[in-house]
Amino acid sequence: MRVLVTGAGDYLGRRLLEALRRDLPPGSRILGIDRALQPPLENVAFLAVDPFDAGRLAEAVAAFDPTIVFHLAALASVAQSSETPSYAWRADLLGTLNLAEALATSRATLVFLSATVVYGEAFRDLSRPGEGVTPRPDTISGRTKTACEYILRDVLANAGVKHLVLRPSNYIGPGQAETFVVASFAGQIARIERGLAPPCLEVGDLSAGRDFFDVADFTAACLRVTERIPALPDGGIYNVGSGIVTPVSGILDALRGLTDASFSVRIVPERVRAAGVRAEGCDPTAFVTATGWTPTIPLVQSLSAILDEARARLG
Repeated sequence: MRVLVTGAGDYLGRRLLEALRRDLPPGSRILGIDRALQPPLENVAFLAVDPFDAGRLAEAVAAFDPTIVFHLAALASVAQSSETPSYAWRADLLGTLNLAEALATSRATLVFLSATVVYGEAFRDLSRPGEGVTPRPDTISGRTKTACEYILRDVLANAGVKHLVLRPSNYIGPGQAETFVVASFAGQIARIERGLAPPCLEVGDLSAGRDFFDVADFTAACLRVTERIPALPDGGIYNVGSGIVTPVSGILDALRGLTDASFSVRIVPERVRAAGVRAEGCDPTAFVTATGWTPTIPLVQSLSAILDEARARLG
């Protein structure tokens, strides 16, 4: 098995590479590509490849001749995409189109990392949509992900190359950037504990609900895909998550229970998403049925690990 991972330097990319090298069958080869050359990882090769450079990307793909490609390269957060819309469209669409064209003559299966944000306005009617719900994206991130799904459907289907789409909900874990809500809370609490920040936590909409699950459970889901690819249908789309919607206030309450620090809470307008307060989860039944995967890490365990890592970063 030869597995190629794009976005190797991103939060999820590095963790997926670590899981692949640990759990793939002996003799498997793994290549991570990113714009910048990445720190070494045992039994993983790295290449610096700009996804905007179609020729260089095609050369790298042809030389490695992958059997499975996990396409993770994209702007990961909704906030980041909103702040840099032009770059978000170029990064997501052009990178995806170049990769699809590079794979058009290969024998690889492409696994594309989309996201449940594609459902957008549909969340107003259904908090846990299944894959049969038509995407109605209302954020730049949701629109670029939806467009990439169409690009792959058109380019790869015409070329006879198999592809799958995973739509994860909100995966969380130690080391995630503070542009994400759980990491933001944990980082602020760690600084409050150390006296490095005033005892006031800045928050957005605490009543908003999300499907939070551990990044290690998501990498386990990706590994399960590598095992089941022959049985999964070409063009298959799968939600991946816990199936449980937790209000952001519940995350805050759980983190309060993990610290002795006292702090107040202040709503900051720039942390409030324009789309408004709502529950955004997913129904992962199809993926669970197709692969036998289920998340195993309790939410409070994930939160404890995230807070401990935020503390450790302070020294």
